[in-house]
Amino acid sequence: MGTIFDELVAEYPVWWIDVLGEHNHIGGIEATRWLLARARLSPGAAMLDAGAFVGAAARLAARETGARAVAADINRDFLAAGRSMPGGELVEWVTASNARLPFRDGSFASVWCLDSAVVPKELTRVAAPGATLCLCCEVPVDGRGGMEAFLQEWEALGWRLVAHKPLSLEATEAWRRAENLLVRHRPRFEERYGKRGYLFALDTLADLVRAYEYGERGHGLFVFERTGR
Repeated sequence: MGTIFDELVAEYPVWWIDVLGEHNHIGGIEATRWLLARARLSPGAAMLDAGAFVGAAARLAARETGARAVAADINRDFLAAGRSMPGGELVEWVTASNARLPFRDGSFASVWCLDSAVVPKELTRVAAPGATLCLCCEVPVDGRGGMEAFLQEWEALGWRLVAHKPLSLEATEAWRRAENLLVRHRPRFEERYGKRGYLFALDTLADLVRAYEYGERGHGLFVFERTGR
């Protein structure tokens, strides 16, 4: 008998679930724990996991810190699966897009967005003064000041960077492994995704591998602190 997550995987034949798993971001649970150690969460503090998928970060934060965690995602099936997984009873589950979060201004002591759609102004709006912002995301790494522009955008919204861990090498390796997996097991994934879906997934991963190998894209973990503006 499979787990709740296994049932979700069977229902959603998409490569990024197959490749990244429950902690659906580069670095997996180790990256989640790295952020959690720096998020300054305490019992009862409100934490938002935006674009949460099955709320792995929210469930971990609620169990290990006693935070009042909220997991938001636009897909109700993902939230239903997360609610039924270990720690799901500790989390509030909300159907919402990261572009329009149904929360009051300044609601959260810590706002998280892990390889989901990053909407800087909306994530800032729901963060309280002094809040932390925890991101796992792509960053521009070209020679035209891409990283500087990324940081300046957050600084203009009142955030100060307090911790950063580069993950570009880990991301490159993750995409290489995923591409190799799909190539080695082509019959299995063609059956799972359909031929067109399989080729689309393979092309997507090949583009990611190329972009990361050539330094056109980068990845990282970031912890910001809101300065009170």
